[in-house]
Amino acid sequence: MRIRYEITLEDLLAFSLHLHQKSPTLRRNRLRAAIALAAMILGLCLVASEITSEPAFLWVGVGGATVIGAIYPRIYRRNVKWLSSRMYAEGQNKALLCEHVTELRDNGLFDGTEFLERTVFWKGIERIESLPGHTFVYLSTMSAQVIPENSIIEGNYQLFVAELQRRWQHSRGE
Repeated sequence: MRIRYEITLEDLLAFSLHLHQKSPTLRRNRLRAAIALAAMILGLCLVASEITSEPAFLWVGVGGATVIGAIYPRIYRRNVKWLSSRMYAEGQNKALLCEHVTELRDNGLFDGTEFLERTVFWKGIERIESLPGHTFVYLSTMSAQVIPENSIIEGNYQLFVAELQRRWQHSRGE
């Protein structure tokens, strides 16, 4: 079974965002940063309240900490997208941002472009995650083969992903 598609920068950014949302380490780091930022605002306002004997500063701190807690996830997502875009802009990424042909073979998942060919054996795939618009075939904790649903040139995305899942699970004895 085979599928042909084009990878775009938006597809790679979708993977970066997904990785940052799903990784336990990155989620903990994001939570720590939000708590630290809120605590700094609250602490500064508490000090200002003590120095000036004005309790309004304390309420400003509580409000500021609450606002940070509410908007920090959006700010974080925007920052991940911005940083990832800048990192991809550092190179040409010819082997990524191009047309791909991906095939399900007996020994594994084949991916080919005009710049590279590779086969990842079934047992080398860590996990497969599908969400609306994309399927991510994780080759390691931080890298994945991105299969975008909206950029299909040839083949049936749903049938391909279903067979991909079936073969991978079969290779794991599930």
